[in-house]
Amino acid sequence: MLEDQAIFVTQLVTLWAVLDPISHLPLFIAATAGLDAAERRRAATIACMMAFVVLAGFGLAGKLLLHAMGISLLSFQIAGGLVLFVFALSMVLGKASGQASGQAPGASAPDGAAPARREAVAAIAVHPLATPIIAGPGAMLTMVLLIDNNRFSVLDQAYTVVALAVVLGLLLGIFLCGHLLERLLGRGLIQLMPRIMGLLLSALAVNLVLNALATWLKLPEI
Repeated sequence: MLEDQAIFVTQLVTLWAVLDPISHLPLFIAATAGLDAAERRRAATIACMMAFVVLAGFGLAGKLLLHAMGISLLSFQIAGGLVLFVFALSMVLGKASGQASGQAPGASAPDGAAPARREAVAAIAVHPLATPIIAGPGAMLTMVLLIDNNRFSVLDQAYTVVALAVVLGLLLGIFLCGHLLERLLGRGLIQLMPRIMGLLLSALAVNLVLNALATWLKLPEI
């Protein structure tokens, strides 16, 4: 029993460190800057649910899928890092838009625009929130390693999935409280934050690529 608890705590701490929910809040605020409170809640819920599906699914089947397609984990890490870098660059240059439409936040949408608005909110929740911000290449690789049929039993793998659900539940709570932080920081700092976080995110993307190359070339990790 104690061993099972230790495994669960280990998986929980590992996933918390990899997903780093606190650092995602500025990115969430930036990506949903053009949404009202209800739309932010919907985007946060969809994003966390989609991230769970992606990470759990990739953890269970990702290694087999990559192997079947002849793709190595290093190649996947490099590709994911490049995609993340492109998104981060758009944030730095001010092109990452959280606007679901040209409509101001909180304004009532025309009858014909409501479905399009909901679809746009869902699109923001899927990309960039669910992936690559939450379910990024690093998180996907971690799930593949934590759900390894050659290393872990079915019970251990179940603990990993439960730990993932707990971490994403905490992340959802942080997202839902994001408006409080926005009020504390002020609009000026919130508008500056996407560029700062974009720069940090681009550095993380470069680090993913360099670490993959270092592993491939058998060099020390950056």
